[in-house]
This record gives sequence, structure tokens and C-alpha cells, in this order.
Amino acid sequence: GANYGTSGQVLTSQGSGSAVQWATASSATSGTYTSVGTGYYKDITTTSTNIVKYDIMFTGVSIGGGMDWQFQLGDSGGVEGSGYEVVACYRSDNSSPQTENRSDAFRWTGTGSGGFIMDGKFSLTRIHNNKWFGEGQLVRTEAGATLYDMWGTKELSGALTTIRISSSYDDSEVFDGGHYKVIEYTGTV
Repeated sequence: GANYGTSGQVLTSQGSGSAVQWATASSATSGTYTSVGTGYYKDITTTSTNIVKYDIMFTGVSIGGGMDWQFQLGDSGGVEGSGYEVVACYRSDNSSPQTENRSDAFRWTGTGSGGFIMDGKFSLTRIHNNKWFGEGQLVRTEAGATLYDMWGTKELSGALTTIRISSSYDDSEVFDGGHYKVIEYTGTV
């Protein structure tokens, strides 16, 4: 008999020598524009195991000063502060590129000034199971001609449940302001 799938499904290839199969199409869902507040950190709760990518868009982020801000991942055991393999850097037209290796978070480098106002994006893409690839880019909107970025991976022992945005590595600084929005992409890995 005929198999037409269901509404919204698409045909996907299973590789050479295999028949095509019906699958749910990938889609994106955009969250609300939310204030980071004036606390030490902001936790974003994730509840879906079929998310393959998160884009966290941010605007107007400002920190109390002195330290670089960061993103950390958590599962049912809590937010994790180790096991990250990250390189963060910044570069401008008037200085040599500066890089830092990070093992405790997806943490920027060179952003620790109270006068900075930052716009950008941090993305998490599921590589396989509970291993995530993170990449971030930001620019300062108050002044300057410097680009900031970071790349790296983090493997969790369980499903991702929390993305924490922290104003400093040790929670000693607070956010002065800013907003973020999360875009979730569903699919299969």
C-alpha cells in the first residue's frame, strides 16, 4: 500500500542501498527577548532532548567590571565547572591577537571592563549524544574595533538541562544590563 507519511514530514536518505524513510522536518523556535537582570548569573532551562542546536542572541550586555563573562552547561547533576575544551580570543587592527585556553566554561577573553556594551551570539550544536560544540562571536557597541570569539566542546554525562550565563567565573561580578533570546532548532543527530 501507499505510504504518504504525515503532515509536515519529509523524506530522508538512510544511505546507499537503503530505502528512503519519512522523518519529522527540522524547525526553529524563537524564544522571548529577556533581560539578563542584575544578578550574578541567569539560568536557561532546556527541556527537550530533540534539540540539535541553540542560538543565544544577546544585546546590550554589560558587566560590573574586571572579569570575563561566560556560558556553562548542566545536566540533571547540576551545572558543570570542568571538562570544557575551549579557546577564546580577541583581535583588533591595533594589537596582536590574544588567546586563552579555558577548561571550566565557554568564557570570553578581553571582555572584563565595566564600560563595555556587547552584542553577539553564542551557539551550541549537538555533535553526538551529550557532546556539544560551542562557538561565540561578539562586538562592542559602545566603541572599539575589536572582534571577540570562542570555540570549543563540552561533553555532559546526561541530557542538557541548563545553560548558565554568568557575569564572571567565580560569581563575584554582576550584570549591569542586557538582553538575550534563545532560538532552538529541532531535528535528529
